[in-house]
Parts: sequence; structure tokens; C-alpha cells
Amino acid sequence: MADENTEATTYRILMVEDDRLDQMAFKRMVKEQNLRYDYTIAGCVSEAKEILSRENFDIVFVDYLLGDGTAFDILESIADVPTVFATGTGSEELAVKAMKSGASDYLIKDPARNYLKVLPEVIKNAIRHKKAEDELKRYHENLIDLVKERTEQLAEEKELLAVTLSSMGDAVIAVDAENKIILFNKAAEKLTGWKFDEVHLKPIDEVFSIIDEQTKQPVESPIDKVLISRNIESGSDHDALAARFGRQCPISATAAPIRKDDGTMTGIVMVFRDVSQKREIDRMKSDFISSVSHELRTPLTSIKAYTETILYDRNMPEETQREFLRIIDEESDCLADLINGLLDISRMESGNLEIVREPVDVLAVIDCTMSDMRALAQKKKVDLELNVPQQLPELIGDENKIQSMISNLINNAIKFTPENGRVVLSATTTTDRQLVIKVSDTGMGIPTEDLPKIFGRFYRVYRPGKQIQGTGLGLAIVKEIVVRHDGRIEVESELDKGTTFTVWLPLTPQQAPLPVSA
Repeated sequence: MADENTEATTYRILMVEDDRLDQMAFKRMVKEQNLRYDYTIAGCVSEAKEILSRENFDIVFVDYLLGDGTAFDILESIADVPTVFATGTGSEELAVKAMKSGASDYLIKDPARNYLKVLPEVIKNAIRHKKAEDELKRYHENLIDLVKERTEQLAEEKELLAVTLSSMGDAVIAVDAENKIILFNKAAEKLTGWKFDEVHLKPIDEVFSIIDEQTKQPVESPIDKVLISRNIESGSDHDALAARFGRQCPISATAAPIRKDDGTMTGIVMVFRDVSQKREIDRMKSDFISSVSHELRTPLTSIKAYTETILYDRNMPEETQREFLRIIDEESDCLADLINGLLDISRMESGNLEIVREPVDVLAVIDCTMSDMRALAQKKKVDLELNVPQQLPELIGDENKIQSMISNLINNAIKFTPENGRVVLSATTTTDRQLVIKVSDTGMGIPTEDLPKIFGRFYRVYRPGKQIQGTGLGLAIVKEIVVRHDGRIEVESELDKGTTFTVWLPLTPQQAPLPVSA
């Protein structure tokens, strides 16, 4: 289409008119007004259609009544070209029909052909209107494409956000300016016990509350703090989530405001996680330090007291002196055992617990261990029994570690067995060449909920009123030794009736040693 805003504009016009006088009048007008029209004249509908099939025009000027049809027949063949109707038998009804059919304008012919005087302006307006329509159409098309592209982008971003939030290990909750929940990921569902569909747009206080882990009293949540400070806020080290169905879970939580570009706060997002394991480890370490301090202080106090007595009592009988030295020797062994246990734990932590594999006389190791443990059993007034065959095959392993394993198991059994109780060590072999060692006692037993945890480093069973001193290292070391020998260990226990630890060790080591167990 030509550009009417340019001085050299030339319009390509198709005139469809069967009256030769009107044709001549149109040509004369174009010439007299020096109009830049590149026009073609058709005398009937069929001729016009044939021309339109091979040429393009900026506008079509068509008489209503033609010899072989009407202007409406021309409209059917015109695609996206402005059209001006002209007729000498005009009526309002015809004009409305023409405009509804797509005509750009409508002119009434008169005998003096004065309608031709306004035709140039009508043509210019029709073309300008058509151009505006085309620009508006292109704008709409671009807008539709832009909206579609942005919608697809938002959908992708929403899907990415949903996948990201779903795969996060931390729980995420977001609330709007009215403190109503608008986001709730899978981890949050797991910790709180609520589903997102159940809490969507509910006030956060109806779903989420934080209490003090020790006092069980409600405390201010990070979301509450953000509402006041308008800044990032964190919870305390004693926060616990009061979840659905009365469940409580220690958590670490941080909340931050959600802001618009202008700084207006539109909501709050909070990230929190289950820190049960961390707090348990902290408690275990605290208990460990307390236990180690006690375990160190007790023998050191005895050693110092007996040493000072020997040094300053010049008249001490030789027999008493030897007894004191024996006690000092025993307490020194206790210190050495504790230090060795700490060193073993340190090596386990660094992955450097060395296992020397060589033939081990298991019966000799058991006899030696039992000999060492009998004095402790007698002191506790616990019967220590041995139930092993006269012969056992050699085990390929680390003799010192095997002895340490058996010693720890027997020591634990004696420690947790009251007077007149019994501890039994038994050993046998299986048809698939495994050595099976069992240590059974008739002691306190282990609560069911503690059984999965007892092999953890520093873990000690909490027994109100019956707490027995220890470092919580013995069973962790036992488990490590067993695993490093390609074996396994199991425990069966019943409160106040006793415990049995069973160890399976392959007599012949596997080709590739197992990795260090946590």
C-alpha cells in the first residue's frame, strides 16, 4: 500500500463502473486535479474479478448496480482491500448493508456527478483508516505473541520454582501481607503434618506455632519478629515446632520480608529445618565431655591420693605400699584405656583406623580377655561364664582389635548387670565359615527406642536415677571393628531382663574391605 504522507504518493485504484459517462467523468477529474492515481477501470463484475485475481490495489471504487451483478459480488472477491460503494439508487438500508459487508464508505451518485468532488478525500480517508486498522491488527498480533511468550515463561518459571521448592530439604512457608499462607513446600508438609491444600490462605497462626523445647511454652516465631522489625530474623537455639497431632520437632528457622521494587512489604517467607539430630549430637557431646571429665578425674584423683600417701608416709608397711601401687597401676590402665578409646574415635573420624590382618587364635584372645575381666566381675559380684568349644578355627583379622571388641562387650555387660547377675560369653562357627560371638547378660536391658542409636558415637542411654558413668564410645568402637572385619553386629534386649550382642565375623576376609562405617 502506498504511503499517503509522502508528497509523491500514488494510489493504485480499481474503478468498477458500467456507465461510460461516469468512467469519462472520473478520468477527467483525475486529469484536471492532477491526482496521483494509477487507476484501472472494469465495466462489470466478471472483468473486475479477473483483474483482482492478478493485480493488487490500494482501494476499489465500485458502482452498486452492474450489468452482471452488484458491488456485493466484488466484495466477496476482495481480501483486505478498502472499498467505496457508489449508487444512484441509495437508501439507508443499502448503506447499512454495505458497511456491514466491509465497505469503507458509501457515496450517493447525482446527475451532475458532484459526488466525484469528494471522492479524492473519501479515498484518502479510506486508505488512512485501512492503514490504522492494519497497524492496530499488527499491534494486537504482537501483543498476543508477547502475552503468549510471557505466559509460557511464567509457566516455566512457576514449574521450575515448584520443582525447586519440592526438592529442597529445608521447609519453606510464605505468607501474604495478611499473614495467610500462600506457599508451602513438601518439606513443610512433612514437618508440620499439614498438606498445602489444607492450609492454603489460612492464617499462619492456625497451622504453625513455635514453642520452647525445654519449657514447652509458646515463643515468638521469626515471622512475628519480621512483622515488627521488617528485617531478616532468626529463631533461638531452643525452638521447637508444635506440629499437627501434638508432634514436636526441634527446628532452626529464619524468616525474611518479601518486598516490591518500591520496598513495600507484601509478605514473609520462612525457611526452617529439622535439627533433631544436631541437637541430639550436641547433647551427646555435652554428655561426653561431662563423662570424660568424670572418667579422667576419678582415676587421677586416686592416683594422686595414693601417690601422695606413699611419698609422705615414710612408715608405711611394705604390704600396704604394694597394694597402693597396684591400685595406681589399675587406675593408670583405666586412663590408658580411655585415652586409647579417644584415639580410636579420632582415627575413625579421620578414616585412619588401621586393621592389620593376620591369623588370630580366637580361643587365646577370649581366654586373655576373660582373665582381664574376671577381677571387674568379682568386684561387681557378677558371675562371668564362658561357653566355647575346645577348638575354634583361626580368624584372619587384627588380634588387638578383636580383643578390644570382646573386651568392650564384656565390660559393658558387667557394668550394666546388677549384683548376683550373670554375663555369658559364647563362641561358635557356622557352616558358611563365620565366627559367631555372643555376649549375654541379665542386666538392665536397653529401651526399644534407644536400640537403633546405641552404636552412635558418644551415645549413652538416658536412665533417670540409674545413670551409669561412661563415655559412650565403647559400642561405637565395637561396631567399627566389626564392620572393618567385614562382619555385622546385632542386639536383642528387654528392659530389666538383659541384653545379648551377637557378632558375625567371616573367618576368611572378603576380597575388598568394606568402607569405614559411620
